[in-house]
Amino acid sequence: MKSSIIVCLDIGGSHIAAASLRAEGGQYFPLNEARGDVDSGESRERILQQWDTVIRQVWDEENQHIAALLIAMPGPFDYVRGICLMDGMHKYQALLHMDVKSYLSASYGISADAVRFVNDAEAFLWGELYHHQLQEKRIVGLTLGTGLGSALYGHGEVKDLNFGSATFREGIAEDYISTRGMLAFLKRRGVRQLPHVKALLEAEDLVAERVAAFNYLSDALLDFLRQHILPLQTDGIVFGGNIAKAHRWFLPAIEEELQLPCYVASFQEWNLFYGLATSYK
Repeated sequence: MKSSIIVCLDIGGSHIAAASLRAEGGQYFPLNEARGDVDSGESRERILQQWDTVIRQVWDEENQHIAALLIAMPGPFDYVRGICLMDGMHKYQALLHMDVKSYLSASYGISADAVRFVNDAEAFLWGELYHHQLQEKRIVGLTLGTGLGSALYGHGEVKDLNFGSATFREGIAEDYISTRGMLAFLKRRGVRQLPHVKALLEAEDLVAERVAAFNYLSDALLDFLRQHILPLQTDGIVFGGNIAKAHRWFLPAIEEELQLPCYVASFQEWNLFYGLATSYK
């Protein structure tokens, strides 16, 4: 007899992670996982190939009944109809207006009704609420990476805030609070082109620039939090995303200035998968 399985995907601007979980008695048990790099600036065909390489590693339809395919996706995205709306976001431009739901349904032989999309910031927050046991609080989740994700939890529900595209300074928040924003700041200071923030952390000859870049991030983040997050009267903020892995470079200044509980993400991908699974009804 085939077991009933939920497959979860976490799709970001530079990666895809996949996992299969067995659902039993309201609990979820981990089975398989896989991860791979994605170049979201590539052609549609190449992007879908990169996704498929990872998905196939956890997809076992011969021995399992795949009850649902749940996908955490960045926005803008039509999460109900499964249509990509990312335009000018420096990622997944080639998927603009694509019916991703129908594509996944046809490619993996699963009902379109069983293919569900969740905003990536919402999925992240569900997972961290589970990890930090914050279900009784009013919590904002921010993901700092290739973009800026934002979500709010309260009264048992999570909703996308979409503050990454909110008006901020001379553009939108994501122009400043993201990998792109930090690297653009360094470029204006004459620093050589770097592929990501991790490279900045590892470069032994860029110590002063590293300090300056994270000071720039802290200043922008404080302005953003005062403008968009504090009015929500939250009990705390959870920081995730690749930039948050370097939290010691910017988070102390945030906590000291705002006097608001700040939590660092677990950086355990399974928590996001558990969060996706618990959001499925």
